Amino acid sequence: DKIAKDTKFVQRKSSITAEDFLALNVFHGGDICTSSLSQLASKYDLLFTTQISKQALDKRFNNYSVEFMKKVFSKVMICQNNTLKNLENTLKLNFNNVIINDSTSFILPKEFKNELPGSGGSASPSAIKIQLQYELLSGSFMRIDVFPGTKHDADYINTMTKDNNLKDLKLADLGYFKIEYLKEIDKSGSSFISKLKSNTSLYIKNPNPEININGSIKKSSEYIRIDILELTKPLAEGETIEFKDIYIGSKKELKNRLIITKLSEENKRKRESTHKENIRRTRGRLQQSRIDFNSINAYITNVSDEILNAESIHELYSLRWQIEIMFKVWKSIFKISQVKKVKIERFKCFLYGRLIALLLSSSIVFTAKNIIMEED
Repeated sequence: DKIAKDTKFVQRKSSITAEDFLALNVFHGGDICTSSLSQLASKYDLLFTTQISKQALDKRFNNYSVEFMKKVFSKVMICQNNTLKNLENTLKLNFNNVIINDSTSFILPKEFKNELPGSGGSASPSAIKIQLQYELLSGSFMRIDVFPGTKHDADYINTMTKDNNLKDLKLADLGYFKIEYLKEIDKSGSSFISKLKSNTSLYIKNPNPEININGSIKKSSEYIRIDILELTKPLAEGETIEFKDIYIGSKKELKNRLIITKLSEENKRKRESTHKENIRRTRGRLQQSRIDFNSINAYITNVSDEILNAESIHELYSLRWQIEIMFKVWKSIFKISQVKKVKIERFKCFLYGRLIALLLSSSIVFTAKNIIMEED
């Protein structure tokens, strides 16, 4: 009620209360953007025994109601994080948090293009992108931010660097791959595991550098550039090799472990097929070096091998798939992407209603999981 008054959602007595409007969007909101206003008005009457016209309901989807839903969403996220962080973690590694960043996007009706533009052209003129920062051990949604579909993942890195805390481990997706970002994580005392981009320069210290007359090392001979595809040629399928002191990038300021696994022919073909389809869809240019890179898994990390061995690095990074599964649930069960032409304010109320429902569901699932494990 306080949030409703603060956001001016409630300014005078109305047949549509803040509590009922919130419940409509959160617990009964799967069809907010697919049903007609007449159907929604009838549904409201059935749920809350309050008769309202479709015109009255339509008027309630406005800037005040969007701000109301957004504020409630923020409050629920804060409460959820505090609750989950106070629970005993089901898994204790050597880190306070294991953090995954990823995004999901979906197409919107073209009428939203002025406020939520898409890529245009052969793609949709309107789209939305949701950035999620997810804490793997507790199931906590640390951040959820909403952007137009044109916003690149790399643009979100400045936000991600605000949360570099001591003893955190970040599982970095290639969409956020920037050497400067990994350096910031390393400087903060946090850890990272990242897939490696195919065009990243890799170096090792030259054991026999050239020496200048004055006894100093000749700069151009201090490092040797390595080709990881050449290094993996002798490997059998499934075999892994590791290098502990690898420098990445032309400035060679970040020293990492490099872990490379040669994939099976079957996995290689699957990756090549997916890669070629993505190139076709985005009308990009096919590069042989990038195609060849599909034959390996390559990770870089600043985590000591005393904490995580090479096999554990791969297993831990594979947990990123959980966030992909979560996004599928958002779209299939919570129907967050099912939107037709409606008022933009109505869509935003629907969106934040779905996000609140997702936060509540996540809290329930991980609280139940904790109780079950305690009983066992």
